[in-house]
Amino acid sequence: MPKAIQEVVTKATYNCQIFCLLMVLLLACANVRAADALLLLSSDNPAYESVASTIISLGPTIPINTSYSDNLRDNAKSNLAAYPLLITVGSKATEFAMQFADNNSIIISTFIPSQKFKQLSERYSPGLKQRKITTTAIFLDQPLERQLRLASQIKPELKNLGFSLGPNSEYILPELEEAAARRDFTLNYQTLTLEDNPIQRIQPIMASSDLFLVIPDQSTLNKTTAKWLLYMSLRNRVPLLAFTENYVKAGAVAACITTPEDIGRFTAEQLHLIAGGTLPPPSFSPYFKVITNPRVARQIGLSIKTAERLQQQIVEEETQ
Repeated sequence: MPKAIQEVVTKATYNCQIFCLLMVLLLACANVRAADALLLLSSDNPAYESVASTIISLGPTIPINTSYSDNLRDNAKSNLAAYPLLITVGSKATEFAMQFADNNSIIISTFIPSQKFKQLSERYSPGLKQRKITTTAIFLDQPLERQLRLASQIKPELKNLGFSLGPNSEYILPELEEAAARRDFTLNYQTLTLEDNPIQRIQPIMASSDLFLVIPDQSTLNKTTAKWLLYMSLRNRVPLLAFTENYVKAGAVAACITTPEDIGRFTAEQLHLIAGGTLPPPSFSPYFKVITNPRVARQIGLSIKTAERLQQQIVEEETQ
C-alpha cells in the first residue's frame, strides 16, 4: 500500500473492527474480481471534499483509500497500480487517472463538466484502449433537455432561443437542434472562434431572442463576456438562463444547478450498481435544484413562478 495514501474506511461493520466486504466489478473482459478503490480528489476544495464525504457516507460498504492527485505524482503509476477502481472527483484528478491508471482499471469520473470529460476521453483514448481501461462519469452540468424545460417554464411564449457556441461546445449543436425541434423553438445563435469579439457577435443575437441560454465554454466565455451578457440581458429585457448560482445572483433570471451533495449522492448510487456487477454509462445527475432571481425578473417585466414550483414541474415532466 503506498505510504502517500491515507486509508479511509467508508463504513464500519457492527464490531467496528472488521471491514471485509469488497466491491465486485464487471470488467471489460467480463471477469469478476474483488477490488479496493481509490477516491482521488483534484484538490482540497470544499466542494470536492463534500462530494467525497457524501460518497463515503452513502456508497457501498468497502474500504476506500483517499488522496489528492498532487500527492501521488511521484511514482504515479506505482501509486495507482494497487487500485482497479479509481473514483476521481474533478477534472484534474480525472486527467491524472487517465494518464497513470493501471491496466484493466475502471475510472469513475465525477463532478466533472460533460465537455471536459469528452475532451479528456478523446485526448487519452489511445492509451486508455491500449491499457484496457474502462471509464464512466457523473457530470456536473445539466442536460440540455432539462434546461429547455426550465426555459419553457420561465417564458411559456418562448419561440426564439438565443445562445452562443465556441470551439469546445459546438459539438452539442445537433443535440440542441433536436431538443429545440421537439418544443418548436427557433434557434438563434452564433458559433464563435477564438479570434472573434464575442460581445459584437452576441449582441444582435441577444436583441432578437426571447430568452438567452448561457452555454459554458471556457474558450470563448470569460468573466468579461459574462458581465456583458448580464448587461445586454437587462438592456434588451431578455431573460438570461445561466448555469451557476453565482451567475443568478449576479443578474441571470434562473438556473438549474446540481450541488456537490447531489453529485455525491448519485455517485454513491452508481457505485452500488457497480458493486452489483453493472457499469453504468456516463450520465447527468437526476438530482438538481432550480434557483431564481425574482428581482431581476421584475426588472425586465417577467413574471415567474417560485423556484420550488419550477423545480417540481421539471421533475414531474422528467418522471412522466
